[in-house]
Amino acid sequence: MLILIRSAFVWIFGILLTFVLGIFAILLSLLKAQNAVHRIAIFWGKSLALASGIEIEVNYPKNLVRDETIIIVSNHQSLFDILVFYSFLDIQFRWMAKASLFKIPIFGQGMRGAGYIPVEREDRRKAKDSLFEAAEQVKKGTSLVLFPEGTRSQEDGTLLPFKKGAFILAKMAEVTIQPITIWGANKAVPKQQGKWIQRIYPTLVQVVIHPPIPKEQVKEMSVEELLETCKQIIEKPFDKLKLRQEVEESGMHYR
Repeated sequence: MLILIRSAFVWIFGILLTFVLGIFAILLSLLKAQNAVHRIAIFWGKSLALASGIEIEVNYPKNLVRDETIIIVSNHQSLFDILVFYSFLDIQFRWMAKASLFKIPIFGQGMRGAGYIPVEREDRRKAKDSLFEAAEQVKKGTSLVLFPEGTRSQEDGTLLPFKKGAFILAKMAEVTIQPITIWGANKAVPKQQGKWIQRIYPTLVQVVIHPPIPKEQVKEMSVEELLETCKQIIEKPFDKLKLRQEVEESGMHYR
């Protein structure tokens, strides 16, 4: 019952916050103030993460590249991944997200105002156009976050096959790739059927920021090599992160 009440509060708070901040984002977007819109998005994400009660633990933050444009590739465990990135990623970045999200009233307009890029997955021609649009933005200095799986991982966190788009984009734009692993977001918002309110559970979400793949190396490697390398990097800490989560859930102190 406590989880239900907390979940209902987070959803109501989230809807109201999205409406209020979305209005500001739309107004700022009219002034072409994309960085300001993105800062509003960061405040939105951090506020919802705090209200949900999730704890975010970031490992190896010094690995994050801050002095050049990068493409961040990460596994995708749940909708809460977005809040997690807004909470710890303190650089200007943009999303490439499925086009259906841009159709949500207020929220969608805010995303467009921030300069996020919609992707039409069902239309290969439009998806290709999105890739060229993204490459142009990256060349102009815009860092991007992409989920190579294309959709959420399996319920136990196991990776789905990676798609090539993110790695084609990195080679087109000739930029550094920053692999990141997220673990535990699927526990915060697990897939649920038959419940009129999606439950939100306070839990530990772990983030691992891996050493980057420099742009010189990206240029030399094939798309297939980049895809396989990033998949192995992102997947490597899964067992350790899973153990850390299990110990946390048992109430024991982990060392």
